[in-house]
Amino acid sequence: MPHVSFNKLEDDERKALYRSFVKALEKAFRADKGFAIMQEFFTHTEREMFAKRLAVVVLIKKDIPSSKIAMMLKMSRVTIDTMVVKYDAGKYTHLINTALKDKGVGDIIDAIMQNMNTAGGLMPPYVGRGRKKIS
Repeated sequence: MPHVSFNKLEDDERKALYRSFVKALEKAFRADKGFAIMQEFFTHTEREMFAKRLAVVVLIKKDIPSSKIAMMLKMSRVTIDTMVVKYDAGKYTHLINTALKDKGVGDIIDAIMQNMNTAGGLMPPYVGRGRKKIS
């Protein structure tokens, strides 16, 4: 899990650093170097975390139940429910209107859903350590 230092930046410094970071990412993605940047800059765990969160938004948009999302992506139900509340409050509109317009993400999610062997989604969600893996 990524950790953030307890030594906090001043608000102005944090905001300026954040804006610079976002501008650098935007520039990289416009130059079609986004994949390389993601590979170099973010750890495997961070990339997986971002990808799963994106997938959660796609699945929420498709009205998939939280328990099924949690099982499919092997995430906690609490995390999914938190994202559902944010979705309902309109927190992901920019993401949906820009990044999710392309069908690529939706196609991948559809493939994951088709490969699930969950007795029609009636199995309990996968949560906690040591639970049996659903094949």
